[in-house]
Amino acid sequence: MQRITHNTWLGLGVIAFGGLLLGVAIPLGISSPSNVRALVLSPTFWPSIIACLLVVLGVLIVAVDAMTPREAGQEAADKPGDEEAGQAGALMRLAAMALMMVGLVVAIPYLGMVWACLVGFVVFSVIVRVPRPLLSLVVAVLLPLLLYAFFAHVAGVAVPQGELINLP
Repeated sequence: MQRITHNTWLGLGVIAFGGLLLGVAIPLGISSPSNVRALVLSPTFWPSIIACLLVVLGVLIVAVDAMTPREAGQEAADKPGDEEAGQAGALMRLAAMALMMVGLVVAIPYLGMVWACLVGFVVFSVIVRVPRPLLSLVVAVLLPLLLYAFFAHVAGVAVPQGELINLP
């Protein structure tokens, strides 16, 4: 019998989280009016899509891990080097992400959603040490601006503006 690996547990956790979102959190936590004119503008549409993607990705993680051949005594997550140093770095990045998320929530009323998310994306890229920082900077600038243009001018949805900077 094959031993359950870290990746299998990760996949099962992702499936459980997606199922919890679909079954409990979205129906109970997000109210959706019955007179929404387009399905994609419903408040429950995109959270449901993300939860479904989580379930699918969890299934894929479990399936790939189950199909990966293993030698006797081999663990799925063999890590070269010092494991304690890796865990300390991971905990520091996790703490930095938590601090960045709190900063994002605090900054939105002052900067607006577009500019705060732009800064948040740049900080996120630094925290996770992206391999292509220039590409990440381009995406950090273009993605919030394009999303703002779509939602504000095409979909007619009000995007929160800040006290300091307002977009047209």
